[in-house]
Amino acid sequence: MTGDALLQSICARLERREIDATAFIELCTRHVTATIQCSRAGIWLFLHSAEGQRLHCLGLFDSDTGRMTRVADETGCQVSDYFEALQRDGHVVANDAQTHPATAGFFHKSLRSLRVCSLMTACFSVNGELFGAFTCTQVGHPVEWSSAQLAMLKRIGARASLALANGMRSRTETLPAPLWD
Repeated sequence: MTGDALLQSICARLERREIDATAFIELCTRHVTATIQCSRAGIWLFLHSAEGQRLHCLGLFDSDTGRMTRVADETGCQVSDYFEALQRDGHVVANDAQTHPATAGFFHKSLRSLRVCSLMTACFSVNGELFGAFTCTQVGHPVEWSSAQLAMLKRIGARASLALANGMRSRTETLPAPLWD
């Protein structure tokens, strides 16, 4: 099955209620790691509160361990730089995530300890509002993300986020809780 056909199948299974949102998130993030050929893939929501902006991970698949991995929410001033880049460009391509202006701030808190070298993000919208992002990270060594990889991540994000939003709406469910170890 081709990558596009597999994604269509995963989305259709959610829409037909054969799988729940938790299974959908795991299948999608596994699909992203295989398709993009990255170490980790995640689905993040953008949350806004009185305390500021926050990134909330719905699920992150780690191909090294072959399982979903716990990821804490990201908050603080470093999130603002990331949000600004996503709002302006719709994506972030940080071949060197430690020095890229949109991602360097994350290294003070967590990315260094997670061994993240490169990060690529494509955001998605729901009803015209910036809602979340699909992320790919490379650990252990940097990678030069290609325009083809970015285009694929955007295509996956557009299709999968639509299925997730429609699946939640049709079931009157809230978005799933983060997937932990």
